[in-house]
Amino acid sequence: MNKNLDLIIKNSRVIDPKNNIDEKLDVGIKYGKIYEIAKNIQTSRSPETIDQENKILMPGHIDTHAHLSAVFNDNINSDYGHKMLAESGTTTALDLAGEPDIMVEGMKKNGAGLSVATIMGLVPHKTVNKDDPDNITLRDTIFDVKKRGGIGVKILGGYFPFSVDANSRVIKEANDQLSWVAFHVGSKTAGSDMVGLREVPESTDKGRLHVAHINSYTRGLVNKEEKEVEEAISIIKNMKNQWVTEAYMSKINGTNGLCDENGNLVYNVAQNCLILGGYEPNENGLRKALSEGYGSALTVKNNRNVLVNGDEAVKFWEKSLTNASLSFPVNPPSSAFRLSTEKYENSDDFVIDAISTDGGYIPRNVAIEKTMALVNFGALSLKDAVIKLSYSPSKMLGLENKGHLSEGSDADITIIDPQTNKACMSLVAGKVIMINGKSVSDNGTWLILEEGKSVAEKSGVNFQVINLEKSKLYKSF
Repeated sequence: MNKNLDLIIKNSRVIDPKNNIDEKLDVGIKYGKIYEIAKNIQTSRSPETIDQENKILMPGHIDTHAHLSAVFNDNINSDYGHKMLAESGTTTALDLAGEPDIMVEGMKKNGAGLSVATIMGLVPHKTVNKDDPDNITLRDTIFDVKKRGGIGVKILGGYFPFSVDANSRVIKEANDQLSWVAFHVGSKTAGSDMVGLREVPESTDKGRLHVAHINSYTRGLVNKEEKEVEEAISIIKNMKNQWVTEAYMSKINGTNGLCDENGNLVYNVAQNCLILGGYEPNENGLRKALSEGYGSALTVKNNRNVLVNGDEAVKFWEKSLTNASLSFPVNPPSSAFRLSTEKYENSDDFVIDAISTDGGYIPRNVAIEKTMALVNFGALSLKDAVIKLSYSPSKMLGLENKGHLSEGSDADITIIDPQTNKACMSLVAGKVIMINGKSVSDNGTWLILEEGKSVAEKSGVNFQVINLEKSKLYKSF
């Protein structure tokens, strides 16, 4: 028989919710696409065979909230995020609040074979010209980022808050251009908490919006954690046809410890972290929190970003003149559990669309292993897990050839070892990019809109044009 396949993966338990597959099968790949899924595909049909007995094979993990470039926190190397994310089993990522220029340079320098789309964070006087940008400024800013290879923008309410009216203008202008628009909630009148989340339906009006990391607003700052989760779920249900959402499951967050000349913390998120830990929300309180191990600082060791604490964290933060990336253990596991598993009544549809990492260059890329822990606990089925990690994210972004293993779909695959709950291998377009937690690939594929085609062609990287009209965000818009 002719060798009509490029690769066969044998003996895995294959999980594909779209095609109702949950069975021990072989997967045949040709030209970077899924060619055949069947029992006992003959090894003679391919020059390469990989045996994954006792492993779980699923469509590649699509991370709808990662960080592979940065418009602030620029004291850390965001390039390493590509390999850090790939090493966790991710195959496709939405770089949420970066810069397309920075992301693609990172892909060239330290890429790991991932497919990546980028949206730009809106930082006054840096990426957008005004504190409360008007419609014309926003129109031009959003169109410009699309020409530079981004697919939209993100409001950074926990760091660079706009007025409620300006938030509304961002959402409307992005919607008018069919651009992606995400919101880390917060405004000049409300913080990055449940009070901020309550404002978002009004800002959305009749538009469409990606509300980022829902778990970040249910930390117990305004009410008891369980009450905040209940309220957040109620708000999301009311916005069912207008919002897409995700939550992450790491206990630690990511923020910045910048202080002003008076010793005040600049960013609301960092202030909240210290309040939750029982520390004064100022420079002295932050120094004590780091020294006592409550907080950690992000630094580089062996070409990866890692967290350090104690005196090492304090020294790094001070050396950075307080402008350092930090993490705190502020995400309640009970909130993550409820938000990750909640479904609509009498339905198999989840209230929160996806489980993300909010990681990348921040070392908390644990979406797969934490989701598998929920499977082991009995809170999710394996089918549920793949829906949350891959199939639903593919629909969120309108990536019709990803998130499933149909014949002719992209051969993006994540393979999980159920003994460790971690990914042990992943492939993008039929090419292995990770083996046993180690990145073995480079470069990547830049996901762009039609407006970014010219700059992508000149970049020297592989690219793919996507159409957000096919995304859940703009379905029936």
